[in-house]
Amino acid sequence: MKKNILFILVLFNISMANSWATNYYVATNGNDSNSGTSTNSPFQTLSKAINQASSGDTIYVRGGNHNYNSTLVITKNGSSSAKINVFAYNNEIPILNFSMSEGASNRGIVLDGDYWHWKGITIQGAGDNGMLLSGNNNTIENCIFRNNKDTGLQLSRYSTSANSINQWPTNNLILGCESYDNKDSGNENADGFAAKLTCGTGNIFRNCVAHHNIDDGWDLYTKSDTGPIGVIVLEGCIAHHNGTLTTGGTSGGGDKNGYKLGSSAHQINHIVRRCIAFNNGKHGFTDNGNIGAIEFTNNTSYNNEGYNWHTRDGASHVFKNNLSFDNATNDRIRGNSTAPNSFIGATGGFAVTSSDFVTLTMGSNANPTGNGFLNLNVSSDLIDAGVTSTGITYTGSKPDLGAIESGTTSGGGGTAEILLTAAGGNGSINLNWSISNLTVTGLEIYRDTDSNPSGRVRIAQVATTTRNYTDSNVSNGTTYYYWIKANASINSNVASATPTGSNGGGSTSNQIHNFTVSEKNSSFYTISGNMNATDGFVNYNGLNLTRRLKIESSTSIVFSTTVSATLTLVFDSNFTGNIKVDNVSYAASSGIATISIASGSHTITKDNVANLYYMSTTYNSNRMTNEVVKEIINEADIVIYPNPAQDDLQIKLPNKYSNGTITVIDLTGKEILKESIENNQNRVDISYLKSGIYILKINSTTGSYTKPFIKE
Repeated sequence: MKKNILFILVLFNISMANSWATNYYVATNGNDSNSGTSTNSPFQTLSKAINQASSGDTIYVRGGNHNYNSTLVITKNGSSSAKINVFAYNNEIPILNFSMSEGASNRGIVLDGDYWHWKGITIQGAGDNGMLLSGNNNTIENCIFRNNKDTGLQLSRYSTSANSINQWPTNNLILGCESYDNKDSGNENADGFAAKLTCGTGNIFRNCVAHHNIDDGWDLYTKSDTGPIGVIVLEGCIAHHNGTLTTGGTSGGGDKNGYKLGSSAHQINHIVRRCIAFNNGKHGFTDNGNIGAIEFTNNTSYNNEGYNWHTRDGASHVFKNNLSFDNATNDRIRGNSTAPNSFIGATGGFAVTSSDFVTLTMGSNANPTGNGFLNLNVSSDLIDAGVTSTGITYTGSKPDLGAIESGTTSGGGGTAEILLTAAGGNGSINLNWSISNLTVTGLEIYRDTDSNPSGRVRIAQVATTTRNYTDSNVSNGTTYYYWIKANASINSNVASATPTGSNGGGSTSNQIHNFTVSEKNSSFYTISGNMNATDGFVNYNGLNLTRRLKIESSTSIVFSTTVSATLTLVFDSNFTGNIKVDNVSYAASSGIATISIASGSHTITKDNVANLYYMSTTYNSNRMTNEVVKEIINEADIVIYPNPAQDDLQIKLPNKYSNGTITVIDLTGKEILKESIENNQNRVDISYLKSGIYILKINSTTGSYTKPFIKE
């Protein structure tokens, strides 16, 4: 019983250290007078959920057609550490169907707010853009834009009074999206994606596909009267069959390019890496008069009706490792192309034939290269024929020519990419990352106190499917820098954060010391003694611990607490001896000693010889202790099974809990789901949760109850 109480205290403390978010649900059979906080009581409209949501909340949209006849304008903001999410529920396919006539004001979604994350939503039928993205720091992921009467997704200002580039949309990531069959009545405006006219800096399209749009795949057009836009980064994207719809209809005046990269009004140095253009109705890649210094690295252009590559006189573009094939017209290349490339009609290039490719028959429209299309054959002399370049990872001795690196499993020809973000909390830093175009065989987390990676230290090895991590071995007020390394060679960007709160003698924030990371350096614990010259190995809570402090006569660890706390000490896993805390002996079980301590000064010293890898001080409050003890005493009233669970968690409750809520919280304190208690027998769907430990919290008018459970 004592161990159970301490375990739940630790978990409950972790959950209380973070703000709790709310999940909302939207379903076609819902009602906006419902609570919206459970799958059994969903809202009907997305607008209702958006009005209710705040920073950190998630709106889950159920599958089916959600019909709207007016624009949804979003102006509220999330935050850098707590975005507002709009996600497809589980693997369902929600479709926002806008029944609108064509008109410039009849957009589907106007996202004018900051720090939103949309994922898995289809937007169709709008009278103008499917989505106008005019806010900042947003992520649009795995969304589909189709059958709209202008561009599927466009990055531009919403307010016409935003007249300078620093007022235009910035730092947005469009990731893994698809846009097709967008068509205006004039057959000349509806692109797949656009970042044009009034678009700010830091915007990225990564691993997106634009196909069968009536105008261009991508349009980065500018005008002299609005001024230059920011540099746009295109990575791992595909443009194909633009100028022709999936039904076979074609445009009259449409430009029909794969990538239209500006205009003659301005010189903007866009970045185009590992992108593919094929079977477009005009050019594959064109600067459209933008004679700046566009970076073209590791791109492939194939069988476009105009030029595969078309750039204008006077341009200073830089071409590296690009590939052109199957076009009767010589490529028009202007700029620096001295690096290895293979352009049609250029001297000194490689002789490219169909035998260089696995197949020249495309796969599906959404993933045309997934079947080997435009992938290099293992015998091709284009493999390892390129030069190294910023932002390009590779598997051989040098990069290949073309968009798809041999030996990768990229379905979109994209660069292997790890995108890392870090957010500071009180005594902790939360890391989140996404991985694109890479089969992961190993993941490591590195940390330093400056941005130079040369002195960084590995703090953890995690499972290949892991995409988040909480570092609690930090000092408030110190800025930390992090990297994720995959497969022992591919690094993420550097991300930094500063935990906030108080440290030291008067601290009531949890304290963790990992000797593998910090050895004897700590702002909370005063550590005297010797590190063991020989490393060991212990896995504790997903951490691979190797460095260890020798517990011997000269060893002492001194610290102070202002409230009662739980001290956890991690030794060699076979250690079952004693350790002294404040001159009282405590036994370890399977290498772990868990000790309740009062407020005041404390000293850890030797009883039996041992090696200490890790220690933590988790603070209690009298209120929380009493609450949890009460819950443990009453736990026989509540039946939760199975535990561990895979798909469903069954919860049997006494009648006194009939009016209340059931909440699932992860160990970062984030609320994963929240449902109303329907009766005394409840089923919670946990099939979509990642494997790990979660906290089940039941609230009612008669009290609350918490219990950890394991999702297998």
